[in-house]
Amino acid sequence: MTGDAMKTEMPKQLQRWEKVRQKGRLRFILLTGVAGWGLPMFAVMTFVVNRRPDSPPTPSFILVSAVIWALGGAVFGLSMWTISEKKYQKYLAGQKSE
Repeated sequence: MTGDAMKTEMPKQLQRWEKVRQKGRLRFILLTGVAGWGLPMFAVMTFVVNRRPDSPPTPSFILVSAVIWALGGAVFGLSMWTISEKKYQKYLAGQKSE
């Protein structure tokens, strides 16, 4: 068998990652981290979990909460990018060594 015949087909998860990574790290962090995780967490934590029936949240509380959750979302997005990229690179390195 030739080397090409022995290579396994790339798993679907890594095929999807290949398409996502082509669009860029910043886009991924903003969409997955900030918009996909930080924004929902901001809304839930600010307006549901920390809601006080006797007083509405102040604009400064909302602003601080938004900044915190946006930064948290960016960290989450960067972490997910890093984990996915390491899996992808490990797969590619394994394919080259076969």
